[in-house]
Amino acid sequence: MRVPVSLQPYSNQMPQTYDTGTGQSTLSNGHDQLFSDLLQEKLANGQRVITSQEILAELDGSPEWNFANGAPDRYAEASESGSAGRTAAMPSKDILEKIDRMANRVGVDKDLVREVVRAESNFDPNVVSHAGAKGLMQLMDQTAKAMHVRNVYNPDENLAGGTKYLKTLLDRYDGNVKVALAAYNAGPGRVGRLGIDTDADLEAKYDQLPLETQRYVEKIMNRLEPKGTTY
Repeated sequence: MRVPVSLQPYSNQMPQTYDTGTGQSTLSNGHDQLFSDLLQEKLANGQRVITSQEILAELDGSPEWNFANGAPDRYAEASESGSAGRTAAMPSKDILEKIDRMANRVGVDKDLVREVVRAESNFDPNVVSHAGAKGLMQLMDQTAKAMHVRNVYNPDENLAGGTKYLKTLLDRYDGNVKVALAAYNAGPGRVGRLGIDTDADLEAKYDQLPLETQRYVEKIMNRLEPKGTTY
């Protein structure tokens, strides 16, 4: 089934400029409030904000692949006790090939899976979030167990578990991609409590979703445009 990717109300791409010579990033005029809101959100959550670049990275909607900068700052290094099974560095080409193979095997659009992996971990198989989500598709321990993933740092296992989980959400919401993405980020329970079952429901109740989830859905959908996605 072809699922069109409508960007309403996700069409507010947030432009920015980046000076590679100086390493300074600036938001375009009119987006200072977005920067301030995200900064305050992180402070309210007790997160330590080091530089403006970290905030700008989360506002980024660039469609270009970027493996050089590592994962966003919401990730923490794995502890010594939690680092068993971590994988050696892997060429980006190999990771993309693994994503494509797994997406084809499970039956999910490969571009959609690529964008979820990029949004979740920026293609780093070893990252751990402050909440304890791990690996390429940022699987929580409970989700990994349910998807029969033994080593979350193994790219093949993590991609298999994460892609299958994404497929269950797409099935659950009858191919409504935006709802599936919101559920992947915020959890099906939270989406269900808001009475969201379709993309139309999500658009009507968009502001009731966590700010992180709003930006997560918006970022992925904007990056998929204008190709759309299939399911």
